[in-house]
Amino acid sequence: MIAWRDGDWIEDGDVLPADDRGLTLGDGLFETLLAVDGGLAHAGLHFRRLAASAAALGLPPPPEASRLEAVARETLTRNGLNRGRAAVRLTLTAGRSARGLVREPSADARLLVTASPAPEAGTTVRLATVSVRRNPASPASRHKTLSYIDSVMALREAHQAGADEAMMFNTAGRPASAAAANLVFRIDGEIVTPPLSEGILAGTTRTRLLAALPEMVERRLTRAEAKTADALVLTNALRGLRPALSWDDRDLPGSGELRARLEDRLSLAEDRDSLG
Repeated sequence: MIAWRDGDWIEDGDVLPADDRGLTLGDGLFETLLAVDGGLAHAGLHFRRLAASAAALGLPPPPEASRLEAVARETLTRNGLNRGRAAVRLTLTAGRSARGLVREPSADARLLVTASPAPEAGTTVRLATVSVRRNPASPASRHKTLSYIDSVMALREAHQAGADEAMMFNTAGRPASAAAANLVFRIDGEIVTPPLSEGILAGTTRTRLLAALPEMVERRLTRAEAKTADALVLTNALRGLRPALSWDDRDLPGSGELRARLEDRLSLAEDRDSLG
């Protein structure tokens, strides 16, 4: 792997110093972009989210979008990933620091850019409810921080239950998200996604769907109401729209149909944008 770090290209070596706060404390952010044949999908949404999260967490701003895009494309080229699907990861850390929680005012943020093959998109999934909860009051629930242990443990628990993904509830006991995806339910014909206030990430695919489907509603769901859904789709920038075949002991027969509807509306919105 060839990685870019603060202007230098690093090949098959240690990409972060041992005293980097991203490594020692998870003090930082990341974004993962889909690349198709060397082109970056919806890069603007990812770059804006990275900058907004950096501001919210008190990190120095990342480089401007044009610089990020140029580095991402060069990283793809150097790793021979200009054909097919690839994943580009931008990692912004709080930089080097002495031991302790307090960030040193003189510390510079560090940006790391890597690329790897992307996972398959659009695959079906089975979900299992897990014990790990999302905390709406925690910054880690609203930003893509390097502290991702909740999602790691949630997915591990789901796999142990024989499922592909986790159904995560928040600390109030309401459905929030999957371990690595937002959720879109169909309940009595209504298309619903939990609001950000439930402790979820403002996913880029979720953002695009809300813009493309005015009828899609953001609102809280109780566990009992969510269990009446006949369709459920998971959204993720790399994996796209994934229909859920089942959730715990319930089959979800309409998920494929809902996925097709969402895909069609996204495609129509993108066609309009290209014409505009």
